[in-house]
Amino acid sequence: MSQYITDARLLVERITGRKLINQTITSYYTDFNGSSVNSAWWSGTRVMHESVLYERQKIELEFTPVQSLTSLSQVEDDNSETVVASTEYYLDNYDDDMRSIIRPVSVLTAGSRNENNLKAVYVAGYGALASDVPSALRRAIIVLAGQLYVNRGDCGDQCQSDCGVSQMLGPYIIKNA
Repeated sequence: MSQYITDARLLVERITGRKLINQTITSYYTDFNGSSVNSAWWSGTRVMHESVLYERQKIELEFTPVQSLTSLSQVEDDNSETVVASTEYYLDNYDDDMRSIIRPVSVLTAGSRNENNLKAVYVAGYGALASDVPSALRRAIIVLAGQLYVNRGDCGDQCQSDCGVSQMLGPYIIKNA
């Protein structure tokens, strides 16, 4: 039964975008808006929303709640890393239902590598204990583990909706910033 609980927890984390128990996560990003600074604008017109073109630099972290940002590093072509001083950025962790964001204090460049030129190491989760996780999420895991056990893999992607877990998790699904 413990494997069903683990599978249910992983499914809940994937659906909600939240880590439940504290975990250290290492993620790589391409620059501060997901595009390469080194790529040139092509001739012609680029069509997109103005806020995408002129928005402040940021990195949206994949998982929340973020307890701490351990480090931010620039990654160079030779795979060496330069740690960015913590005075050069801050963690914008303002809203429980939004993704946490790393924002530079001033214009900050990424490493020289074209892709994955920023490395962020952070701790995400509600705490070190299961009791730190909101009770609705713990209940959803129990219900989903029971559904997985009863169906033993036959319920596929509709497993969470068949047992009502989708409605339980709805308020915890993370929106993009």
